[in-house]
Amino acid sequence: MNRIMLLGGDNTSDRFGSALASKVLEKCPQATIFGVGGPLMNDAGVRLLYDISEQVSLGIFQSMRSSPVVKRMMKLVVDAMDREEPSLVLQIGLPLFGYKLLEVAKAKGIPVLYYYTPLSRGLGNVRASHFPTIVNKVASISRFETAQCEKAGIDCEFVGHPLMDLTDFSLTPAAAREKLGIDTERKKIIAVLPGARAVEVKSGLPCVLKALSTMAQKHDDIEIIVSVASTIRSTLVEEIVKKCQAGAVRLERDTYRVLRAADVAVTSIGTGSLEASLLGIPSVAVYRVPHSTYFFDKLADRKPHMTITNNILRKSVIPEFIQKGFDHSKMAETVERLLYDEDARQAMLAEFSNLEYELGEPGSVDRAADLVVKMARCDDDGSTSG
Repeated sequence: MNRIMLLGGDNTSDRFGSALASKVLEKCPQATIFGVGGPLMNDAGVRLLYDISEQVSLGIFQSMRSSPVVKRMMKLVVDAMDREEPSLVLQIGLPLFGYKLLEVAKAKGIPVLYYYTPLSRGLGNVRASHFPTIVNKVASISRFETAQCEKAGIDCEFVGHPLMDLTDFSLTPAAAREKLGIDTERKKIIAVLPGARAVEVKSGLPCVLKALSTMAQKHDDIEIIVSVASTIRSTLVEEIVKKCQAGAVRLERDTYRVLRAADVAVTSIGTGSLEASLLGIPSVAVYRVPHSTYFFDKLADRKPHMTITNNILRKSVIPEFIQKGFDHSKMAETVERLLYDEDARQAMLAEFSNLEYELGEPGSVDRAADLVVKMARCDDDGSTSG
């Protein structure tokens, strides 16, 4: 029976991994997929050796990298590698344990496929020259990542970005506003997507609300809606809103409904930014976390930009407000300009029109699954050939 070890290290990896696992199992129902991830992977049929979602949400995993807990987790995965003899190790997103597990897999003669590599995020600390020694192939999700791989001599295949499949384009702005009970003629909606990690929400949301609340006092047509990620407790956000005395702020769970209804979005630097861009919503990106967490992120600094959309487009399209660079008045001015200056809005939207080419056509998850099935040597009867 085909066994595929899937390794995911954050909430985005869990999301992309679950979609990919579902498609692989559809193409190869006899396969067994197991590994490290979160609840979405579990629901998709991945047998979890360890659920890392809580540590990722709290932002504490990277500070634990040398701890006995992490060493035990690594041993658990390596033991499973020996016991179950996977025909493929599939790494998705940021590697949990550096590249140690990939090195172990290669030493054992197990093919390694990397999907959504750090190169796709523009991470500056990635030693591209080291990649070919630990990875057999990269399933690249953007032309930016493909170019990075080709420059480093890494074998890659452009499959396209999973968000081209996972983003919900079906809801119209008018329908979204109607579902939210918003006056479609008058209201200016600011969508706030503070992130999927509690550590990001705790540090960043109060600053965002302070800036937006000040701006909203000048304009009576503004409504602020915070989209609360499924990984975040509602009570956490409610406490922040109450403490910030941002009484007019509304909380919702349906991210796409909120984004489609919005005139402008304030997002995290990750996939929330890219989804807003794909939906044609002008935005700014905010990233604030405690110093201990940011220290790790600086080691993996995204150069020259931190926002995924900017990296993909290879230019500063979305204004970034990062750590000490966050300025309440500047952020408020930027959001205000995007709300009321049509030229500024259209200039940003014109840049977003290049994303379709950069990310590829829909069907990306299916193409990635084909590559997984091929590398795992999955035959129609589920046997392993070779």
